[in-house]
Amino acid sequence: MRGRNAVLLASTMFWVLAAMQLSARPTTTHRTLKVKLNYTGSRSVDENHRIYVLLFDSNPIAASSLIDSTSEATPPPAASGVSHILRRCSASRKNDTVTFDYLSSSPVYAAAFIDQNGTYDGHSEPIPGASMGLYKKAPNQIEPIRLKDGKRVKVVLAFDDSTKIP
Repeated sequence: MRGRNAVLLASTMFWVLAAMQLSARPTTTHRTLKVKLNYTGSRSVDENHRIYVLLFDSNPIAASSLIDSTSEATPPPAASGVSHILRRCSASRKNDTVTFDYLSSSPVYAAAFIDQNGTYDGHSEPIPGASMGLYKKAPNQIEPIRLKDGKRVKVVLAFDDSTKIP
């Protein structure tokens, strides 16, 4: 009887620990966004002059304020007139692809700019006059990118030197 109780106790503990591990796993939704860059401008793009892609929770063009929220574990609550920078990634080629995994916000908005002086530190404001582009389907109109749970979405962000950071 004693051996049977030990086996029963061990079995019960195994299932309790397994249940605890499952409940401790994060419930992060797996949404992936792949942004294919297509920069056709004259600026050189390399390890020192990278293209930076930023994801926002709302239209950054219409916002009166941009807030860097890249260090926050969860997306900040929406606020009127505010666009939060959710993620930032860089590429060293004109036609590179950057990938954003485990995104919890949808829709997102994408913008890109070139670090033409090679001095961007990854957090400060981009240099005025840098070439920039927006993910859009119609001219001069930024487009929201809708993400679905468990899906990988691919978009092309094409830009040249015709639009500059003010």
